[in-house]
Amino acid sequence: MREKFKSWLLNDQLFYGLVVILVGITSFGLGRASLFETVQIEPVIQMIEPITLTANAVSSNSPSTVQNNISQTTNTQKPFLASKNGTRYYLSSCSGAKRIKSENIVYFSTREAAESAGYTKAINCAGL
Repeated sequence: MREKFKSWLLNDQLFYGLVVILVGITSFGLGRASLFETVQIEPVIQMIEPITLTANAVSSNSPSTVQNNISQTTNTQKPFLASKNGTRYYLSSCSGAKRIKSENIVYFSTREAAESAGYTKAINCAGL
């Protein structure tokens, strides 16, 4: 019996076939076992509630905060803007409008108002 078993193991085709089958069964079993060991990962960053400021919460010694709030309000009400030093007007969503310094921005509510002020529409701004 022992001699028969040795001759059977010495047969290369049978030996390598058996190795491939055992590796396949082992990898399948490990893959199935990994499903049962699911680990919940804690988030590194936790979300916090947004902070809302009221009008009296802004101190009088922070003019930049007040200026930013005014610019955002004016920006939504008047969609066209231009630079004091330039000759073109833009939509607030255009890339050229984003390059204008905040202290040089002039807002317009209509195209006609911008054109009557001497500005021409920007060529590279889609939607004008």
